[in-house]
Parts: sequence; C-alpha cells; structure tokens
Amino acid sequence: MKKLATKLVIAAVILGVTTIRGGEAEEALNKMRTAWGSVSTYTVMLTSYQEKGDKSLQSTIELGYKNPGWMKVKVVDGHEKGSRAVYDPVKDRMQATFAGVALPVFFSPDARMAQSVRGEKIYVATFKHLLKKADWYLANGSLSWVGTDTYDGAECSVIEFKTSSPEANLGIARERWWLDKETGFPRKIYEYDSEGKRVKWNVYKNLVLNPSLPDDYFKF
Repeated sequence: MKKLATKLVIAAVILGVTTIRGGEAEEALNKMRTAWGSVSTYTVMLTSYQEKGDKSLQSTIELGYKNPGWMKVKVVDGHEKGSRAVYDPVKDRMQATFAGVALPVFFSPDARMAQSVRGEKIYVATFKHLLKKADWYLANGSLSWVGTDTYDGAECSVIEFKTSSPEANLGIARERWWLDKETGFPRKIYEYDSEGKRVKWNVYKNLVLNPSLPDDYFKF
C-alpha cells in the first residue's frame, strides 16, 4: 500500500511538471500572439536555408510587412541576389524583378517559379503565417516546452511543434522556435523531416516593429 502511494505521488509530480512545462510553451506562444495584435508594420532581415533532395538554397532578404498582408522582399545575399518582389494581398498577386531581368513581371504566388524548393509560397516568411502554422500544429500535432536559451544576445523561450502527418506539412515533422522573451517574436526556427534531419532554418535579425513606411514602399 505504501509503495502504491509513493508511485501515485511520483506520478502526480511528473504530471505536474509536464503541465507546467506545457503551460510555459503555451505562454510563450500566446505572448507572440498578443504582441502580433499590436503590430501593423514591421521590417526584419531574414536569412533562410532549405533543402529538398539534392537541391538546396540560402538567401538573406530584407523583408517589409504591412497589414493585412502586404510584403516587400529584397534579396541582398545568396540565391537570386538582387531580386525584388512585392506581394499584394488584395489582388493576391506578386510583382517581381529577378537578377538580370530589367522589367518587373506579375504572377500568382501559386506559380512554381514563385515558390521555394520545398514548395513554400512567399508569405510563409511572415509572422502572421507563422501563427497560422502554430494553429495547424495544435490541431494536427503537439506543442512542448524545450527550455530557455540565449541566441544573438537575446534570452529566448524555446518551444517545439511536432506532427505525425509531415506529408501534409511539406515534409516537416518537427520544428523548434526560439522566441525572444522581450518582443515575443522568433529569433530563429529549425525545421526537421521525419528522419530527424534539419532541412530548413530561418534566422531573424534587426527586427523593427511598427516603423513608419513611405506611401510608395510597396510599389516598384
């Protein structure tokens, strides 16, 4: 009887710790949601790497965003350096000029030429989309607390998402987010396939929230 009582106490402690840790992960994610609610514009420097099969690419872009989904990107280093693009959420179309091409062209974000090697569309890089992605994981997988870490001088809450349906998630089975404890937004994100291989990562630097963008910022 005494052994049973001891086991029950241990089980309760483990459950309590798990609940607390799960709560910390939800708390960190909710902080990002709350912070996003007060953002109308932002700019950030994003370096992204991804691979699929024998293809891989890495780019550093200047990204500007304005509600309800306007985007402007300029590739400053890496793959397609010198290219620029603007996404119009009202017309759901992109206008872009590629390195070596003088005139901008219009096309749908569904066009293969507008997608990454993993089939991602241009707006997946935004914080708005990341929160939608978090909702997808909560409905089709799990969220857990990893711990705290310091990255690029910022104290971060580290959380992890998992799904047992990577085929519905462009082959991604798990991803880990480093959320800045001060701003609530990501500092970096690692993504893994079902074999545990890291096939994508994003690093965010020089984030500026609610800057005053010129009226012609989203025009070529």
